[in-house]
Amino acid sequence: MKKLLATLTCALLAVVTAVCVTACNRGAKTAVNVYAPDGAPALALAKLMHEENDLGEDVSYHIVDSGSLTSRVTAGNEADNADLIIMPVNMASKVLNDGSRYKMLGTVTHGNLFILANKNAEQLTRDNFAEKLSGKKVGVINLTEFPGVMFRTLLAKYSVTAELSQVAPAGVTGTDLSYDYFLVPEPAASTRVGVTAAELAFVGDVQELYGEGGYPQAVLMAKTSLIEQNPQFISRFTEALADSCGWIMNEEVTQDMILTAIKNHYPDPENTDPAFKNLSKTVISHCAVRFEDSASCKEDVKSLLSAFISVNGEFAKEVEDNFFYLAS
Repeated sequence: MKKLLATLTCALLAVVTAVCVTACNRGAKTAVNVYAPDGAPALALAKLMHEENDLGEDVSYHIVDSGSLTSRVTAGNEADNADLIIMPVNMASKVLNDGSRYKMLGTVTHGNLFILANKNAEQLTRDNFAEKLSGKKVGVINLTEFPGVMFRTLLAKYSVTAELSQVAPAGVTGTDLSYDYFLVPEPAASTRVGVTAAELAFVGDVQELYGEGGYPQAVLMAKTSLIEQNPQFISRFTEALADSCGWIMNEEVTQDMILTAIKNHYPDPENTDPAFKNLSKTVISHCAVRFEDSASCKEDVKSLLSAFISVNGEFAKEVEDNFFYLAS
Protein backbone atom coordinates (compact mmCIF):
# COMPACT_ATOMS: atom_id res chain seq x y z
CA MET A 1 0.00 0.00 0.00
CA LYS A 2 2.82 2.35 0.95
CA LYS A 3 4.56 1.50 -2.30
CA LEU A 4 1.38 2.24 -4.29
CA LEU A 5 0.90 5.52 -2.44
CA ALA A 6 4.51 6.53 -3.12
CA THR A 7 4.05 5.70 -6.79
CA LEU A 8 0.87 7.75 -7.03
CA THR A 9 2.51 10.65 -5.20
CA CYS A 10 5.47 10.65 -7.62
CA ALA A 11 3.11 10.54 -10.59
CA LEU A 12 1.08 13.43 -9.19
CA LEU A 13 4.24 15.47 -8.61
CA ALA A 14 5.36 14.78 -12.17
CA VAL A 15 2.03 15.99 -13.54
CA VAL A 16 2.09 19.14 -11.38
CA THR A 17 5.69 19.87 -12.42
CA ALA A 18 4.83 19.43 -16.10
CA VAL A 19 1.84 21.76 -15.78
CA CYS A 20 3.95 24.37 -14.01
CA VAL A 21 6.71 24.18 -16.61
CA THR A 22 4.19 24.48 -19.43
CA ALA A 23 2.55 27.49 -17.79
CA CYS A 24 5.92 29.14 -17.29
CA ASN A 25 6.88 28.51 -20.90
CA ARG A 26 3.62 30.01 -22.10
CA GLY A 27 4.21 33.06 -19.95
CA ALA A 28 7.80 33.57 -21.13
CA LYS A 29 8.20 36.33 -23.70
CA THR A 30 10.54 36.28 -26.66
CA ALA A 31 12.94 39.23 -26.92
CA VAL A 32 12.57 40.67 -30.44
CA ASN A 33 14.69 43.53 -31.83
CA VAL A 34 13.25 45.32 -34.86
CA TYR A 35 15.45 47.62 -36.97
CA ALA A 36 14.61 50.01 -39.81
CA PRO A 37 16.46 52.84 -41.55
CA ASP A 38 15.32 56.40 -41.02
CA GLY A 39 13.15 57.81 -43.79
CA ALA A 40 10.30 56.13 -45.64
CA PRO A 41 10.80 52.62 -44.12
CA ALA A 42 10.50 54.05 -40.60
CA LEU A 43 7.01 55.28 -41.47
CA ALA A 44 5.83 51.69 -41.75
CA LEU A 45 6.55 51.10 -38.06
CA ALA A 46 5.12 54.42 -36.82
CA LYS A 47 1.91 53.09 -35.30
CA LEU A 48 3.67 50.19 -33.60
CA MET A 49 6.23 52.59 -32.11
CA HIS A 50 3.58 55.17 -31.21
CA GLU A 51 1.72 52.54 -29.19
CA GLU A 52 4.90 50.77 -28.02
CA ASN A 53 3.08 47.67 -29.22
CA ASP A 54 4.99 44.53 -28.23
CA LEU A 55 2.43 42.19 -29.82
CA GLY A 56 2.63 39.84 -26.87
CA GLU A 57 6.42 39.56 -26.90
CA ASP A 58 9.28 41.73 -25.63
CA VAL A 59 9.66 43.86 -28.78
CA SER A 60 12.11 46.77 -29.08
CA TYR A 61 12.12 49.11 -32.08
CA HIS A 62 15.26 50.81 -33.42
CA ILE A 63 15.45 53.49 -36.14
CA VAL A 64 19.02 53.70 -37.41
CA ASP A 65 21.16 55.18 -40.16
CA SER A 66 20.90 53.21 -43.40
CA GLY A 67 24.67 52.78 -43.46
CA SER A 68 24.51 50.56 -40.37
CA LEU A 69 21.97 48.06 -41.70
CA THR A 70 24.46 45.48 -42.94
CA SER A 71 26.18 45.39 -39.56
CA ARG A 72 22.82 44.56 -37.94
CA VAL A 73 22.67 41.18 -39.70
CA THR A 74 26.35 40.20 -39.92
CA ALA A 75 27.51 40.25 -36.28
CA GLY A 76 29.62 37.25 -35.30
CA ASN A 77 27.41 36.64 -32.28
CA GLU A 78 24.00 35.75 -33.69
CA ALA A 79 22.27 37.15 -30.59
CA ASP A 80 23.52 40.62 -31.54
CA ASN A 81 21.80 40.58 -34.93
CA ALA A 82 18.37 42.04 -35.67
CA ASP A 83 15.43 39.65 -35.36
CA LEU A 84 13.42 41.68 -37.86
CA ILE A 85 14.89 44.31 -40.17
CA ILE A 86 13.72 46.52 -43.04
CA MET A 87 16.36 47.06 -45.71
CA PRO A 88 16.68 47.83 -49.45
CA VAL A 89 15.84 44.80 -51.54
CA ASN A 90 19.18 44.80 -53.38
CA MET A 91 21.08 44.91 -50.07
CA ALA A 92 19.01 42.01 -48.72
CA SER A 93 19.71 39.98 -51.86
CA LYS A 94 23.46 40.41 -51.42
CA VAL A 95 23.81 39.99 -47.67
CA LEU A 96 21.04 37.48 -46.90
CA ASN A 97 20.89 35.72 -50.22
CA ASP A 98 20.36 32.04 -49.47
CA GLY A 99 17.52 32.28 -46.94
CA SER A 100 19.33 30.18 -44.36
CA ARG A 101 19.62 32.85 -41.65
CA TYR A 102 16.89 35.28 -42.73
CA LYS A 103 13.85 35.11 -44.96
CA MET A 104 11.87 37.87 -46.65
CA LEU A 105 8.39 38.38 -45.18
CA GLY A 106 7.29 41.02 -47.68
CA THR A 107 7.75 44.44 -49.25
CA VAL A 108 7.25 47.54 -47.11
CA THR A 109 7.91 50.46 -49.50
CA HIS A 110 7.34 50.55 -53.25
CA GLY A 111 9.45 53.45 -54.45
CA ASN A 112 9.97 56.98 -53.20
CA LEU A 113 12.24 58.44 -55.90
CA PHE A 114 11.43 61.61 -57.81
CA ILE A 115 13.11 63.66 -60.51
CA LEU A 116 13.38 67.37 -59.83
CA ALA A 117 14.35 70.19 -62.19
CA ASN A 118 13.90 73.91 -62.69
CA LYS A 119 10.25 74.88 -62.27
CA ASN A 120 10.03 75.73 -65.98
CA ALA A 121 11.18 72.29 -67.15
CA GLU A 122 8.85 70.01 -69.08
CA GLN A 123 7.23 67.08 -67.29
CA LEU A 124 8.83 63.70 -67.98
CA THR A 125 6.61 60.91 -69.31
CA ARG A 126 7.19 57.41 -70.62
CA ASP A 127 6.95 58.84 -74.12
CA ASN A 128 9.57 61.59 -73.78
CA PHE A 129 11.86 60.22 -71.04
CA ALA A 130 14.56 58.83 -73.37
CA GLU A 131 14.66 61.99 -75.45
CA LYS A 132 14.80 64.35 -72.48
CA LEU A 133 17.39 62.42 -70.45
CA SER A 134 19.78 61.49 -73.25
CA GLY A 135 23.20 62.99 -72.54
CA LYS A 136 21.89 65.12 -69.66
CA LYS A 137 23.64 65.74 -66.34
CA VAL A 138 21.81 64.34 -63.33
CA GLY A 139 22.68 64.95 -59.68
CA VAL A 140 21.78 61.90 -57.60
CA ILE A 141 21.41 61.72 -53.84
CA ASN A 142 22.96 58.40 -52.72
CA LEU A 143 24.42 57.50 -56.10
CA THR A 144 26.05 54.27 -54.88
CA GLU A 145 23.03 53.10 -52.88
CA PHE A 146 19.48 52.14 -53.90
CA PRO A 147 18.57 55.50 -55.54
CA GLY A 148 21.57 55.35 -57.87
CA VAL A 149 21.08 51.65 -58.59
CA MET A 150 17.39 52.16 -59.37
CA PHE A 151 18.00 55.18 -61.60
CA ARG A 152 20.70 53.39 -63.62
CA THR A 153 18.22 50.55 -64.08
CA LEU A 154 15.55 53.00 -65.23
CA LEU A 155 17.94 54.49 -67.78
CA ALA A 156 18.75 51.00 -69.04
CA LYS A 157 15.04 50.23 -69.37
CA TYR A 158 14.72 53.17 -71.77
CA SER A 159 18.10 52.47 -73.45
CA VAL A 160 19.36 55.95 -72.64
CA THR A 161 22.68 57.24 -71.30
CA ALA A 162 23.05 60.20 -68.94
CA GLU A 163 25.90 61.65 -66.87
CA LEU A 164 25.31 60.89 -63.18
CA SER A 165 27.04 62.54 -60.22
CA GLN A 166 26.70 62.32 -56.46
CA VAL A 167 25.10 65.42 -54.94
CA ALA A 168 24.24 66.46 -51.39
CA PRO A 169 20.65 67.50 -50.56
CA ALA A 170 21.69 71.11 -49.99
CA GLY A 171 23.14 71.19 -53.50
CA VAL A 172 19.85 70.34 -55.17
CA THR A 173 18.65 73.56 -56.75
CA GLY A 174 17.01 74.51 -60.03
CA THR A 175 19.29 77.54 -60.33
CA ASP A 176 22.43 75.35 -60.59
CA LEU A 177 23.19 75.07 -64.30
CA SER A 178 25.69 72.26 -63.62
CA TYR A 179 22.77 69.82 -63.61
CA ASP A 180 19.73 69.37 -65.82
CA TYR A 181 17.92 67.11 -63.36
CA PHE A 182 18.18 65.75 -59.83
CA LEU A 183 17.13 62.37 -58.47
CA VAL A 184 15.92 62.79 -54.88
CA PRO A 185 14.05 60.41 -52.54
CA GLU A 186 11.17 61.54 -50.39
CA PRO A 187 11.04 63.16 -47.89
CA ALA A 188 14.10 65.14 -49.06
CA ALA A 189 12.42 65.86 -52.41
CA SER A 190 9.50 67.81 -50.94
CA THR A 191 11.89 69.64 -48.62
CA ARG A 192 13.85 70.97 -51.61
CA VAL A 193 10.78 71.77 -53.72
CA GLY A 194 9.41 73.74 -50.78
CA VAL A 195 12.41 76.12 -50.81
CA THR A 196 11.32 79.11 -52.91
CA ALA A 197 14.84 80.21 -53.77
CA ALA A 198 15.66 76.74 -55.17
CA GLU A 199 13.15 77.21 -58.02
CA LEU A 200 12.57 73.46 -58.21
CA ALA A 201 9.57 71.39 -59.25
CA PHE A 202 8.66 67.71 -59.48
CA VAL A 203 9.08 66.76 -63.15
CA GLY A 204 9.22 62.96 -62.98
CA ASP A 205 7.98 60.07 -60.84
CA VAL A 206 10.42 57.13 -61.07
CA GLN A 207 7.77 54.71 -59.82
CA GLU A 208 5.39 55.62 -62.64
CA LEU A 209 8.17 55.77 -65.22
CA TYR A 210 9.37 52.28 -64.29
CA GLY A 211 5.96 50.60 -64.31
CA GLU A 212 2.50 50.43 -62.84
CA GLY A 213 2.43 50.00 -59.06
CA GLY A 214 6.05 51.02 -58.56
CA TYR A 215 8.62 48.41 -57.55
CA PRO A 216 9.70 46.59 -54.37
CA GLN A 217 12.18 48.93 -52.68
CA ALA A 218 12.44 48.19 -48.95
CA VAL A 219 11.70 44.67 -47.71
CA LEU A 220 11.13 43.11 -44.30
CA MET A 221 13.50 40.30 -43.34
CA ALA A 222 13.10 37.98 -40.33
CA LYS A 223 15.47 35.53 -38.71
CA THR A 224 14.68 32.04 -39.94
CA SER A 225 15.02 30.79 -36.36
CA LEU A 226 12.35 33.26 -35.16
CA ILE A 227 10.00 32.19 -37.94
CA GLU A 228 10.44 28.52 -37.02
CA GLN A 229 10.17 29.04 -33.26
CA ASN A 230 7.34 31.57 -33.19
CA PRO A 231 5.29 31.63 -36.42
CA GLN A 232 2.29 32.99 -34.49
CA PHE A 233 4.25 36.12 -33.61
CA ILE A 234 5.37 36.53 -37.24
CA SER A 235 1.73 36.42 -38.29
CA ARG A 236 0.73 38.97 -35.63
CA PHE A 237 3.60 41.25 -36.57
CA THR A 238 2.90 41.31 -40.31
CA GLU A 239 -0.80 41.93 -39.70
CA ALA A 240 0.03 44.82 -37.35
CA LEU A 241 2.58 46.18 -39.82
CA ALA A 242 0.02 46.21 -42.62
CA ASP A 243 -2.33 48.14 -40.33
CA SER A 244 0.46 50.55 -39.37
CA CYS A 245 1.17 51.30 -43.04
CA GLY A 246 -2.44 52.43 -43.47
CA TRP A 247 -2.55 54.30 -40.14
CA ILE A 248 -0.04 56.95 -41.23
CA MET A 249 -2.47 58.18 -43.89
CA ASN A 250 -5.37 58.68 -41.47
CA GLU A 251 -6.31 62.34 -41.17
CA GLU A 252 -6.43 62.22 -37.38
CA VAL A 253 -2.84 60.99 -37.29
CA THR A 254 -0.71 64.13 -37.11
CA GLN A 255 2.83 64.81 -38.23
CA ASP A 256 3.88 65.27 -34.61
CA MET A 257 2.51 61.86 -33.64
CA ILE A 258 4.53 60.15 -36.37
CA LEU A 259 7.74 62.15 -35.90
CA THR A 260 7.70 61.67 -32.13
CA ALA A 261 7.21 57.92 -32.51
CA ILE A 262 10.17 57.72 -34.88
CA LYS A 263 12.48 60.05 -32.97
CA ASN A 264 11.86 58.25 -29.67
CA HIS A 265 13.43 55.17 -31.21
CA TYR A 266 16.68 56.71 -32.46
CA PRO A 267 19.84 55.47 -30.73
CA ASP A 268 20.37 59.04 -29.47
CA PRO A 269 16.99 60.83 -29.68
CA GLU A 270 18.13 64.09 -28.09
CA ASN A 271 20.98 64.66 -30.53
CA THR A 272 19.55 63.35 -33.80
CA ASP A 273 17.67 65.41 -36.36
CA PRO A 274 14.75 63.56 -37.97
CA ALA A 275 14.99 62.73 -41.66
CA PHE A 276 11.60 64.38 -42.15
CA LYS A 277 11.07 68.13 -42.00
CA ASN A 278 7.71 68.18 -43.74
CA LEU A 279 5.43 65.20 -43.30
CA SER A 280 2.20 66.15 -45.02
CA LYS A 281 -0.13 63.45 -46.26
CA THR A 282 1.14 64.20 -49.79
CA VAL A 283 4.72 63.49 -48.74
CA ILE A 284 3.62 60.28 -47.01
CA SER A 285 1.74 59.17 -50.13
CA HIS A 286 4.91 59.77 -52.17
CA CYS A 287 6.70 57.22 -49.96
CA ALA A 288 4.44 54.38 -51.19
CA VAL A 289 4.34 52.65 -47.81
CA ARG A 290 2.25 49.48 -47.82
CA PHE A 291 2.90 45.89 -46.85
CA GLU A 292 2.67 43.11 -49.41
CA ASP A 293 3.55 39.61 -48.24
CA SER A 294 6.16 37.55 -50.06
CA ALA A 295 3.57 35.43 -51.84
CA SER A 296 2.21 38.58 -53.49
CA CYS A 297 5.51 40.21 -54.46
CA LYS A 298 7.97 37.34 -54.95
CA GLU A 299 7.98 37.55 -58.74
CA ASP A 300 8.29 41.36 -58.70
CA VAL A 301 11.32 41.06 -56.42
CA LYS A 302 12.97 38.49 -58.65
CA SER A 303 12.27 40.59 -61.73
CA LEU A 304 13.73 43.76 -60.24
CA LEU A 305 16.83 41.98 -58.98
CA SER A 306 17.37 40.51 -62.43
CA ALA A 307 17.08 44.00 -63.92
CA PHE A 308 19.66 45.31 -61.44
CA ILE A 309 22.06 42.50 -62.28
CA SER A 310 21.68 43.05 -66.02
CA VAL A 311 22.88 46.63 -65.53
CA ASN A 312 25.68 45.78 -63.10
CA GLY A 313 26.36 42.39 -61.52
CA GLU A 314 27.45 44.09 -58.31
CA PHE A 315 24.08 45.79 -57.77
CA ALA A 316 22.29 42.68 -56.51
CA LYS A 317 22.21 38.88 -56.46
CA GLU A 318 19.66 36.44 -57.80
CA VAL A 319 17.57 34.79 -55.09
CA GLU A 320 15.93 31.37 -54.98
CA ASP A 321 12.51 30.52 -53.52
CA ASN A 322 14.17 29.74 -50.16
CA PHE A 323 14.82 33.49 -49.79
CA PHE A 324 11.07 34.05 -49.30
CA TYR A 325 8.84 33.08 -46.40
CA LEU A 326 5.52 31.97 -47.78
CA ALA A 327 3.10 31.66 -44.88
CA SER A 328 0.82 28.65 -45.13
